[in-house]
Amino acid sequence: MPEVSEVIGIGLAGGQGVRARPLTLKAPGYLRSKAAMSFLGRRLIRWVIEILSSQGIKDYYVIAHGKENRYQIKVMIGYGEGFGVDVKYSPVKYDPLSMGSADSTLRMLDHWDISQTALVFPTDSIIDFDLEPMLRAHREAGAVATIAAMVREPDEVAEKYGVMLTDTNGRVQEFVEKPTLAELREHFQVPDEEEFRQLPLRTNAGFYLIESKVLRELASEPEIVKLRQRRLDFGKDLLPWLVGNGYLVQSYPARRIGDLGNVEDYIETMVDALNGNFESVDRLLGPPFDAERHVWIAPETLAMRDSTSGMTLAEKIGEGMVTIGPGVRMGRFCEIHPGVTITESNLDDDIEVHRDARIERTQIRDGAIIGPAASLSDAVVGSMSEVRSEPYNPTAIEAHVALGDEVTVYPGVHLSGGISVYPRLKLPSGIRVPPGTEMTGPADVLRYL
Repeated sequence: MPEVSEVIGIGLAGGQGVRARPLTLKAPGYLRSKAAMSFLGRRLIRWVIEILSSQGIKDYYVIAHGKENRYQIKVMIGYGEGFGVDVKYSPVKYDPLSMGSADSTLRMLDHWDISQTALVFPTDSIIDFDLEPMLRAHREAGAVATIAAMVREPDEVAEKYGVMLTDTNGRVQEFVEKPTLAELREHFQVPDEEEFRQLPLRTNAGFYLIESKVLRELASEPEIVKLRQRRLDFGKDLLPWLVGNGYLVQSYPARRIGDLGNVEDYIETMVDALNGNFESVDRLLGPPFDAERHVWIAPETLAMRDSTSGMTLAEKIGEGMVTIGPGVRMGRFCEIHPGVTITESNLDDDIEVHRDARIERTQIRDGAIIGPAASLSDAVVGSMSEVRSEPYNPTAIEAHVALGDEVTVYPGVHLSGGISVYPRLKLPSGIRVPPGTEMTGPADVLRYL
């Protein structure tokens, strides 16, 4: 049996979080590391470390590009003391030398003198997989690298994802970058349309088991040396080079991968996890309040009395005065007033939701206030933000709108269709913001009044 404890973890933290704005904006002009994004009450890097540690990995090496990435991750997980693991960080002096994820990894393998099997993972994605059978398959095949793969159907893949073409044993034979449906039809030659639409295509999930010793030896190959002078990423460069030069690269299916790179993907992943579709997350969320409906409510919130009725949330649930679930997680000390409906949503700590508000498929950060009769759907609300609303002048936020931290939305405002509002802005009543707008400062507010 393969020993998972022998595998080390190598975390890649190089993204600037630009696509995920305003989720990654702490203040105007100050980007959080994507690893520092909040997800179901914990920072993303904490989820990743806890998931992998539960699979048996105890030693981690974080390759951070940029001082902010390194500093923010170190603040959140330190050197691993709180997780019972050991964490080391790449030295700052190597940052300017980086020419891609694989280039940085090869450099750090030498720096740390790593020669054992390693799991290379992104610090800004959630994965649901079992490491032990993946490691077993990797070693039985004698692979240099094994790629965790998400299985997707052609309609989902076309022009969006790169595809790995494999043989019946899972050996990668070719990488095809974002093929069209026509190109997929031509390659697979499946005459039946229904059968074609259900083809299980493998896409790269961004997690790799690698043989460090072999890759360190290959780093001196002239072609690799030449590639490293311009760029050497794993997915775009190193793995295709290995396949093209006859080295054994395997793929192994993961159950699920959660990309949190933009608002729409963030919400989809959150809802997926809240509905129990990520076993790795489910195991770590703790005992549910209602297992059948996938509802988690902190005891402090169940005991919290609202200022309208004076009743605890537990009493209001028992009397049918509120609707909570399915797919809901609520942190500590949340004050929920009568008539509230919350479905497929995450509420962090110290949140107040006033009477008759409706919340669905929405993430709400610490300390936010949702006003009476407000309607939130497919939205993200930043910490300490306030969605003011009145029963006769309700506020509506829907269709992938994201509010940064400390935003104030006044009664009657309707935001819809991919609008991003940067931290600390105030949106007064009467404002009309077109779909897709990025509200970055006060000048944008004045423009749409």
